Amino acid sequence: MSGLKAFIALFIFRYLRTVVSIFAYATYKPKPVLEKPTYTSDDVSVIIPTTFKTPDEIAHCVQRILGNRPAAIFMVTANINVPLVESLVAIHTSTSTITVLGVDELNKRNQILKAMPLIKTKITVLADDDVFWPDNYLEYLLAIFEDPGVGAGGTRQRVRRNENPGSWNFLGISYLERRVWNNCATNAIDGSISTLSGRTAAYRTDVIQKDEFYHYFTHDTWRGKPLNSDDDKCLTRWVYSNGHKIVLQFDSRAVIETTVEGDIKYLSQCMRWARAHWRGNFTVMENEQYWRSLRYIWGLYYIYISQFQTPALLIDGLLFFFLHLALEDATLTTARIAYVVLAIWIIFTKNLKMIPHFRKYPQDLKFVPIGIVFSYFHGLINLWALFTMKTTHWGSQNLTSLQQSRADDAEVIPLLKNTIDEPTLGHDMIGDDYFAAEQTS
Repeated sequence: MSGLKAFIALFIFRYLRTVVSIFAYATYKPKPVLEKPTYTSDDVSVIIPTTFKTPDEIAHCVQRILGNRPAAIFMVTANINVPLVESLVAIHTSTSTITVLGVDELNKRNQILKAMPLIKTKITVLADDDVFWPDNYLEYLLAIFEDPGVGAGGTRQRVRRNENPGSWNFLGISYLERRVWNNCATNAIDGSISTLSGRTAAYRTDVIQKDEFYHYFTHDTWRGKPLNSDDDKCLTRWVYSNGHKIVLQFDSRAVIETTVEGDIKYLSQCMRWARAHWRGNFTVMENEQYWRSLRYIWGLYYIYISQFQTPALLIDGLLFFFLHLALEDATLTTARIAYVVLAIWIIFTKNLKMIPHFRKYPQDLKFVPIGIVFSYFHGLINLWALFTMKTTHWGSQNLTSLQQSRADDAEVIPLLKNTIDEPTLGHDMIGDDYFAAEQTS
């Protein structure tokens, strides 16, 4: 009987959030766009910190953002590459909307703050240089600010699916699909969120355009070590700790597309994200009050308590062990059925968050075994990240090398020409329903 009680307790602890998340994901309504909205694209400035690593992606990223007609765009890169970025902008647009700024050392936080004093609009959007916005993206994003209590927010995201995706591409897709699901599962219920993703996030300018924030942002440390990464974690804490709400716009017409590493460097990204996850959550738990308030009680369970359900191999193993103890007096047939049912449930839940993707791309079901194996491997990554949180470098990027000139004089023209001849396009979608829409070329 003790084995049965232990099994039931662990099963509920592990899967209560899964069951509730299905309801939250299925019923979460997008924020409506008003006929006469409080904010329009004229009220938006966009900051794009860039390493200028992939000029073709950057060119298309900027084109997609320009298509949304913001009041101003500030691109911030290493000082030595400012002329190159200006040239890139010049050959793709004649607009005066874009201002290119430089910093001595590439550091996303300092790049953001370089542009902040120049912002004159009521809304500031921070965007990575590898995101692709759909048309009319800003009008859906801005709808969240109709609530005066909202200080920041974002939208859904997806990883660009290659025409013939391999395992790495699928794993990247899986990562963001699961993250979007998890964010919805908490934000829809009590407004909590682990991290407002820095890929694209909107903030009321007066929330972050102040000296107190600048100091907070640049003096963020982990055990005394200054942080360059984890900027979106820091921004999320700032918004919540100052009493503002964070809201996600889940309209299917406001889904940004991005890229992740398409080879073994993806593992370095996973390690960086996992370390940031632990550091960010522990920093909140040590220094903030909001995470354990009744206002965010669901987030307390889903984000901060359930983070210790790792590695999955250990938790799933314990479930089978406790089930075995509970079935000591059962017949062999009953025991086998129980084990099979538990195994099917585990496999189902490991693929639950990918069902929307599989509905659209049933051919990707062939990757299910890889996804399951990687989910257990990722548990080990989480465990290693927990014990190596003091490692704060980016992992998949060498910022020192990216601070050097991107091209010498002879290489400038070919480099810029490639951004015209071989653009890395995002996939525009036809149709209102993201999961049923068709890709254009």
